[in-house]
Amino acid sequence: MSDSEPPRPRKILSLKSGVAAPGGPPPLERIPRPAGHKRVVVKAPEPPPAPPATGDFKCKPCGTRFDPPTELADEDSVRCPSCNARLGLASDFRAEPPNVDKLRARYLKK
Repeated sequence: MSDSEPPRPRKILSLKSGVAAPGGPPPLERIPRPAGHKRVVVKAPEPPPAPPATGDFKCKPCGTRFDPPTELADEDSVRCPSCNARLGLASDFRAEPPNVDKLRARYLKK
């Protein structure tokens, strides 16, 4: 641009609106549906349900949920499957209600 040319005015920018600007493209026309045509609605499939939480007990040291093994003798120790902490005797887990005072695990009510 040289010094002899007058400055050109800047083009004014505006936000687009739903109304077509003069001289712009014509609005889209709706295509009529044939007689007897029904609208088909496709629903997204529902996500699968979350797996149920397993375990009636929760390890106090690490928080892992677990079921005590049923094959252990009453005098055997039950250990956490995650952190291997000794949680108590199998007989205390099998008691009705469980003897939680002697266990390092919380009983989770159903």
